[in-house]
Amino acid sequence: MGKHKKTRLTISLFFLVFLSLLSFSGTLNHALAADNTPGQQVTGDQGSAIDPEALAILKKATDYLTGLAQFRLKGYKEEDAVQESGQKFQFSASFDVCLKRPNRLFVTRMEDDGIIRRLWYDGKTASMYDEGEKVYGQLQVPDTIDSMLDYLETVVESPLPLADLLYNDLSHLAERARSGMYLGISFVQNSACDHLAFRGESVDCQICIDRGEKPFIRKIVITYKDLNGEPQLSAHLEEWDLEPQLSDTLFQFSPPEGARRIKVVGLKRRDSKEGGAQ
Repeated sequence: MGKHKKTRLTISLFFLVFLSLLSFSGTLNHALAADNTPGQQVTGDQGSAIDPEALAILKKATDYLTGLAQFRLKGYKEEDAVQESGQKFQFSASFDVCLKRPNRLFVTRMEDDGIIRRLWYDGKTASMYDEGEKVYGQLQVPDTIDSMLDYLETVVESPLPLADLLYNDLSHLAERARSGMYLGISFVQNSACDHLAFRGESVDCQICIDRGEKPFIRKIVITYKDLNGEPQLSAHLEEWDLEPQLSDTLFQFSPPEGARRIKVVGLKRRDSKEGGAQ
């Protein structure tokens, strides 16, 4: 059997440690047509329709998330890989994210082939380790999660998947939501969720948010319309732990025995006028 492309939607091997969700914050750009009997809507900067109910639900969820001092998140993602023939294969990966504001982050990601990749951020250094290749890379980075994520996106040009859900400030998500609609109630993991949909020029996005006292984001679906075959990526955010035991040593990297260090090359910094990973 010939080799098939298992194409990932990320750029650098050493940043394949989150979900493969690129450009989440930059996708809410254009109008998504409502149903045949739309409710009252407001108008964004470009004249596109926004369902105010969808915007309010999104803001409630992001305000809640940024108000958490720390959390541990477990889940999995499923991602299409479009072949030259047009056939789609689907691959998956599980992830475990530990975050402690303002400047601690640890991520473990296991691919469906069993390969594990990890990222440590201790407020000074971002360290990435690939257990399959037994190699690691390190970068000196800024001293907050927000500025570190911006640095990796603008200097290394490797936006961290799902990065927009990790920022201390998520106001840009609601501010950029120039189009969107409320689809109703959908059940995810036996939880009743508000189902939102947003549309952009190149990417469509759906978000399911728990309707309970804690508005957790439970599911995200991304459709990449500009890519061949319009592949989709679906992320299921299954376990939210708001009282994890996160010691400082968890975020500190020590090279495993036999691991080989390789150089991570940064590019010339380019200005970014918008917050969040692009």
